[in-house]
Order: sequence, then C-alpha cells, then structure tokens
Amino acid sequence: MPQRPNFIVIHTDQQRADCVGINGQRPGIYTPAIDSIGWQGANFTAAYASCPVCMPQRLTLLTGQLPEHHGLFDNVGIPYLPLKTTLPAEMRRGGYQTALVGRTMHTYPFACPYGFEVYRPGDPSSDDKASDAFFAYVNEHSRPGDGGYYGGGPHNNSRQAGPFHLPDDCHQTKWATNAALDFLRTRDKSRPFMLFVGYYAPHSPHNPPAEYFDRYYQRNDLGKPYIADWDVPPASSGNLMSRYHTLSAEELRCLYAGYYGNIAFIDAQVARLLQAAMGQPNTYVLFTSDHGEMLGDHYLMQKSRPYQGAVHIPFLMMGPGIADGQSIDAPIGWQDIMPTILDLAGLPVPDTVDGRSLAPLLRGEQAAEPWRAYIHGECTHSRLFDAKARPQGARRNCIEEAGSHYLTDGKHKYIWYDTSGREQLFDVENDPGELHDLAADPAYAEELAGWRARLVQTLAGRPEGFSDGERLIPGCTPLRTSAGLSALMAQRKAEGFSMAFQRGKSPVDAVQELPDWMR
Repeated sequence: MPQRPNFIVIHTDQQRADCVGINGQRPGIYTPAIDSIGWQGANFTAAYASCPVCMPQRLTLLTGQLPEHHGLFDNVGIPYLPLKTTLPAEMRRGGYQTALVGRTMHTYPFACPYGFEVYRPGDPSSDDKASDAFFAYVNEHSRPGDGGYYGGGPHNNSRQAGPFHLPDDCHQTKWATNAALDFLRTRDKSRPFMLFVGYYAPHSPHNPPAEYFDRYYQRNDLGKPYIADWDVPPASSGNLMSRYHTLSAEELRCLYAGYYGNIAFIDAQVARLLQAAMGQPNTYVLFTSDHGEMLGDHYLMQKSRPYQGAVHIPFLMMGPGIADGQSIDAPIGWQDIMPTILDLAGLPVPDTVDGRSLAPLLRGEQAAEPWRAYIHGECTHSRLFDAKARPQGARRNCIEEAGSHYLTDGKHKYIWYDTSGREQLFDVENDPGELHDLAADPAYAEELAGWRARLVQTLAGRPEGFSDGERLIPGCTPLRTSAGLSALMAQRKAEGFSMAFQRGKSPVDAVQELPDWMR
C-alpha cells in the first residue's frame, strides 16, 4: 500500500500577496524560503479572502465553508460550536495525527481543539492568556520589569512599530516554529500527520527583532501607500488603532520596517521548517495567509475592506506530484484548502464543503468541470476603532459604509457597497494599487454591467435582501452573524459558555462533551 502523504500548513496573519518576494511587486521584500515553496511547486496568483478578517476566514479554513454558509461575516466572538465536520476531525478519523501550534482558529472555549489531537495554542489574540503556552513561556523567560510581550510599546491592532524588546525566542514567530519542530521530532511515526503552524505576524504588533526592524528602517526605497484621486483623506488620524488615517513620513518608515521586518523574520523561521520537512518524506507544504493589511493604501489600515491590500493573499504549495515553477492564475480561496488536503490524503470530502480540490490544478490535469470563473468576497465593516474617524469636507468615503461585496477573476475586480450602492471597477492585473476606478468610464460600461449581473445572481435569495434576482438593492443592513449562528450564540451564552472576548462561566466542560476523535 502506498505511503500516505503528510501535510504542513503554514498560515500567517494579515500578510498581503504582494509582500511575498516571488510575486515581485514591492521593493525590499525578502522571502527566499517562502519563495522556494512556489519555485519548487505552485504559486497561486489569484488567491483571495472570502471575508477579509480573521475569524470568518479561520472558520472557512476549519470547515471548508463560505461565510454565507458558516454564518460569520465579521470578527465576532465564536461560541462553542457543535462542529462535527472540520478538516482536522476528518483527517483524524482518516488515521492522521493532527496537530496545531501557534496561532489558532479563533475558536472558543480556548481549550477546544475541534479535531486537533496535538493542540498547543500560542496566540497573542487570545483573551485567555493565562492558559496560553506561549504567554507562559514569555512570562518564564522575561523579567517583571520587561512589561511582558507588549512591553516594547507596539500592540495588537496598533500602527505603532518598533524593535522587539525581548530575546527572539520570546517572539511568537520563533516560539511557534520551535513548537512545530518539537512536534516533528516527537510525532507518532506510525501514522501520517497534518501539522498547522500558525504565525501571528505580520499582524500587529509590528515588533520584529531589532536586526530585522533595522534592516528596513535604514532604507529609503520602500515606496509609499497607494493613494488614488477617488480617495478622501481623513480629518485626523484618530487613535493608534484607527483604520482610517494619514501616515506621516516617520510613521510610514516605522510601519514598513515593522511589517516587512516581521515578514523577513517569518521567512527565516520558515527556512527552519523546510529544513525539517526534508526529513519527512512524501510531505506537502502549503504557505498562505488569512487576509492582507492595507498599510496605508487609500488612507486605510488593517483589513476588512475589498481592496487588494486586504483581500489578495499569498498561496504557495509544493509536494509529491506537483511540478516545479508553476504560476497558476485560477481564482481560489481558503474554502479550497480542506477539500484539497482531503483529496490528496485519499479521504472523502464532506458534502458540507463549499470549496473544490486544487489537486487537478496542481497536477496539470483536466478537471471534471471547468474551474470557477471568479471569487466572491464580502465583509460587514466593524467601526470598532473608527468611531471618531471622519473624512475631510463633505465627500463620502468608504469608511462610512456598513459592508461590501466584491467579485474578481484575478484580472478585474468589481466592488459594490451595501449602504450606498456605490460601484467600483478595477483592472487589478495592470493597476494592482487600484488607482484608477473604471466604473464611470463609458468604455467599460459593458464590463461593469456584466460584473453587476454576476453579483445579482450571487446574492439572489440571501436573507439580507441584497438582490431580488434582477438588481442589486442598496441600503440593506449587512449581518455580522447569520440568524442561525446568532441563535446558537444566544443559546450558548445562556448556557454559560464563553465566547471570544466575552468572558463567561463554563458550567459544562465543552471539551469533555466532544467525541474522542474531536478532542
């Protein structure tokens, strides 16, 4: 019987597609280890986030479902969900040893692994830091006066940046790598494995070790944000966590040094993982990120918006049977990871999965049916950090929109805003900074109408009322959670279960309720 393959899934948080060197779009980006995955296998150049914020994307990775089916459209606390069909659960039932180290899937309670047999969370976003192995390590290996992980100043969701103030083994990037290497050394050799390695970077805090920060802070050739004539600047830059602001020259210099430095540090750690993977024969390696970071483009920071900086993600994969040096422009997303891994492992793909296996694309085979023509993305826009942000003058700005949808084939992108019905059209193949909005150009009227018709059909029948099947209907209120998920959240909260960022008592041990193959 042929040996079943192993899988190493390396997922970063908030890394733009153009911030991987193989894509050749941003000066100064240095990622030779990450690039080597694409050079030894395939680089998917049209990979996009179906919902460009952390929690919905990670629920998509866990279940293979799009937001319209798993029910999460914004970063809202996920309760204890009775998920019986998850990627790690299916792999574990199929005989795999499943492991997660580092950044989690944002599931709660914190101890609930949803199918990961070896579960070692190390996640700066967790609100249960007392139970987090990473924070325990930091506390053990730092002095009280160091101020813990955030003692250097930069914090989660802050645009402030600076060099890491602790030894680099206390940085989440290196800690997660060490935990992953420990698993590879001690794993059950009698079974194939699937290992998730989760890096919190380059998500803020923008705090790489000093040598990586200094590498970029000393440069003057890193470019600047994409600002278009249709952009409206803010009246002020608000607080440090505001998603709508104008970067000063020094802020930009520090931000790029912190963000790029975190990516370079990740790359150095990926090199360690790839070296270890060489000792694990018959292993697939996937590198990707949940969504991007606006980095000041269009006066925006962080994520949640439909522009390339936030929605276009890296996706590189190598392994058995994958020819080297491939550049694949088929539109894909995180919903395709679960069916791809299950297919390559020789396991059935559940009917609940929305995505498709990438195996035929990776092997250059003719698929049973044509690949999808485009990706649909959506997001409900939380104004958590922007309550006092406002544009200059009377011109409207996207910061005021309650939600957005987009369609893209990787060459063109159509955007529709829920609140105002505003449309935008971009040639992202030739204008990746989305500087030229083609929606009002008569020469593109037919193309605009074609994309609008596709979105009309995509949204037809949705409970929000975005489409009646013949036209798009602006002014509808986008949901943060579907009716079904909202009801479940209310039920779980009444039962005393905790949710993300919402503390609650746990009178029932959720982990003990799970069947053995999910614990």
